[in-house]
Amino acid sequence: MPRESTGSHWFRAALSGAVGALIFVFPAAHEPASARADGFSGEHATEVMPPASTHVAPSSGLFATACMSAGNCVAGGDYQVGSKPVEPVVATQSHGRWSRGIRLILPPDAAQQPYSQVNGIACVSAGNCVAVGDYEYGKSGSLQAFIATESHGRWARAYAPRLPANSSAPGSAQLGAVACTHSGFCEAVGSYLDSSGNEQAMALTKPAGDGWRQAAEVAPPFSAAANPDAFMTGIACTGPGSCVAVGSYSLSATRYSAMGAIESRGAWRRATGIAAPHNAISSTFTAISSISCLATGACLGVGEYAVSATQSRAMSVTESKGRFGTATEITAVPSGASLHPSTYLLGVSCTSASTCLVVGGGRNKAGHSVAMYMIRSHGHWRATFLPPPARAGTGTHALSALYSVSCTGRDECTVVGYFSDRTGLRRAEAASTR
Repeated sequence: MPRESTGSHWFRAALSGAVGALIFVFPAAHEPASARADGFSGEHATEVMPPASTHVAPSSGLFATACMSAGNCVAGGDYQVGSKPVEPVVATQSHGRWSRGIRLILPPDAAQQPYSQVNGIACVSAGNCVAVGDYEYGKSGSLQAFIATESHGRWARAYAPRLPANSSAPGSAQLGAVACTHSGFCEAVGSYLDSSGNEQAMALTKPAGDGWRQAAEVAPPFSAAANPDAFMTGIACTGPGSCVAVGSYSLSATRYSAMGAIESRGAWRRATGIAAPHNAISSTFTAISSISCLATGACLGVGEYAVSATQSRAMSVTESKGRFGTATEITAVPSGASLHPSTYLLGVSCTSASTCLVVGGGRNKAGHSVAMYMIRSHGHWRATFLPPPARAGTGTHALSALYSVSCTGRDECTVVGYFSDRTGLRRAEAASTR
């Protein structure tokens, strides 16, 4: 199985527990920064139920979300009932209310235990969306990418995309993210195993009014190791054939770096390495996990890098006119953070050149990794821990994280993630402005 990206590592971390989704209320973006910093205080969570099951409490998690308007979103992740298969799930929010999750049907070759999940989701319009992810198939348990399409509110069976011509046999791939435009154009990115056993980044396109084309390799940076171990986890498109993708790749067996790639007029350029901040150390956990672009073409990516053997730090990078800058450390930490907060970011959504909402997690004073969101306003960052619901766990069970965010307006955003309850089971959460 290919190495998982930083984002996939956190995705897989949610598989071991039980989950249900929550809704909190974000403070409006036009409020003063001081009000935004504590806007979750006193809010109550609303659980988004996973698919109907037996009396056994199912686990589930939400790792991707896409919104068409305020209170109208779709989210994807996974769920599991007891020791049964881990399967992909989607849930829909309509007029502010979340439906019970729906299990996606995997391709016929899925293994009995597919360990499957939705990693990315995007919509052309309400009821017309696409979800991407991965699953294990066959007796060998090889990892394979999947695409599932929703048309007029109904999800069709997922299927495996056509991999690049030089892929391994049997094939092995993952899809980490997908983006669509209102015209019906979509693009997905991830990784695949080539015929030499090397993990390469890949991208595949669905033109408006047509089906998904065969995936193509996105060449790694010139500085990549012989096995680039490359994986794209984030993508944003400003128009058909005009996209930006981000992820990570290997410089050596023990050193990884963030990378980004540009698609222009339907052709992907070779990816370029994104230099980490000056205080970074060599680590496998160095990546730009997600990116958001405005219609003007200006983009902001977020991720994490290591500053010590036990501490990570959030970072951001800008992209404009086909060029990535050097990543910048984000030193903002929430009130109540530990002396070594170990922050990381997994999702970003920008509504203007001056305002972005990003999500991830950080270490609190008790030493637990908990959900965190940051607001970037006019170049300044504010960080806040997301208060857990009343039945959230404490002590060693006080764990949570946010994975994805989607904003449709200045104060219209939804985020998804998970929290652990008092028994240690993980339950998903979705936070919305309205």
